[in-house]
Amino acid sequence: MSQLKRSSGDRAWTIAIVGFAIVLRMIAAVVWQFQCEAVGKTLRFGDSYSYWTIARNLVVDGQYQFGSSESKIFRAPVYPISLAPFAWCEHSLGGEFPQWPFVLASRLLGCLLGGFVVWLVMRWTRDIAGENASRCSGLLAASYCGAVGMSIFVLSEAVATPLIVLSMWLLWRSTKGSNEDQRFGGYGFTVGSGIAFALACLARPSWGLWPLVAFPFLLIASKASSLRELRQRFFSGIVFLVVVVWAMAPWWVRNYRITGKFVPTTLQVGASLYDGWHAGASGSSDENMDFSMQTMNRIVQEESMLANRKEQVESTLEWRIDRRLNKEAWDWARENPSDVLKLGLIKFRKTWSPVPQARELSNRWVRWWEAFSYVLIVILSAMGIYRLRGDRKRLADGLWMVLPCVYLAILHMVFVGSVRYRQPGVLVLCGLAGIGLASLWLKKDWERRDADGEARESKQ
Repeated sequence: MSQLKRSSGDRAWTIAIVGFAIVLRMIAAVVWQFQCEAVGKTLRFGDSYSYWTIARNLVVDGQYQFGSSESKIFRAPVYPISLAPFAWCEHSLGGEFPQWPFVLASRLLGCLLGGFVVWLVMRWTRDIAGENASRCSGLLAASYCGAVGMSIFVLSEAVATPLIVLSMWLLWRSTKGSNEDQRFGGYGFTVGSGIAFALACLARPSWGLWPLVAFPFLLIASKASSLRELRQRFFSGIVFLVVVVWAMAPWWVRNYRITGKFVPTTLQVGASLYDGWHAGASGSSDENMDFSMQTMNRIVQEESMLANRKEQVESTLEWRIDRRLNKEAWDWARENPSDVLKLGLIKFRKTWSPVPQARELSNRWVRWWEAFSYVLIVILSAMGIYRLRGDRKRLADGLWMVLPCVYLAILHMVFVGSVRYRQPGVLVLCGLAGIGLASLWLKKDWERRDADGEARESKQ
């Protein structure tokens, strides 16, 4: 009976924290929408406008493109498709685009997804360190400013972050050999993780290289004790990759039909790389991607001369722009290695600075809310690692939560830096921070756990 009461109490806590997260995000969404309207911008960010435009073109003309037929692979598909129902309602009512009621509705969808992420972080933390740590992690994730922002801005992180966290949690569960994982020949969690990861890549292409970091870590951390266990880890990786290929294949086939080339995500990778590596780069995306139009004009002029000589051009103009910018970025990086290193350090500071530097976030209270909550999470995460040190397996679980921050730090020392790009990693870190916060409240209990862990280590 006491166990039943405890379980009911645990569920009540979870519902209360997730509900708080959703309500807080909804309030923030309404406030942010009114602030946008006050300055005459229904959508505050240029990226938001591009996502909404693609969604609108999709429902109005049935064409997945931005601007013209030469921009058919401008954005990955998951987020524009998720906006399509709101764009369809807007178009059906005959209004101009974008209209604030439908934009606000899309923000509220992000609030619900944000609540789902908080639940995921709580569930994950509970699996590692119990209910008290789960509650602490939930409160941190629910109130973290960056997580609130990514839920309410019309940006791809609204759907990408839940998919990233879901994929990480499922992949972590797949390494535990749970009796619950009996579907698909014992690879149920691996299959689910692969699907979530594929969708995350098709929402936020920057996660495409994540397996190169994740799988070596899991292989080393697992310390397989037998050939059978090592073989199982290997086949789990194969299953994951097969599922990812299967889930992303329709997008690949569609892109190949357009370009005659293999395009795994979008044709903005070259532009993004050039944004970070070129003469005069500041480490931020502060040129509004004007160089893309300049490159297009140069290519068009060059190809007009080729046309006079009746020479064929390769693939589409969109693909050729991407290739040109990619090549110019790498050429500049090879010729200016010292500048690449300096820019990398600047980008690191821009991404991981406590106070956001984005011009769009001019409200000082929001900036200090972000700074305080971010620093608190980092400090508590360090404490969480310290508290897990006595148990090698749980320490590996904690380091798995740190890994996204390491990945994003390296990635955005190459591409442009911004506080925006750290948010999925910091949100995952809330789980580890919850463990650190719980250890402060229950110090004696954690000292006992540390002693038990050290005893187990000495016996091995």
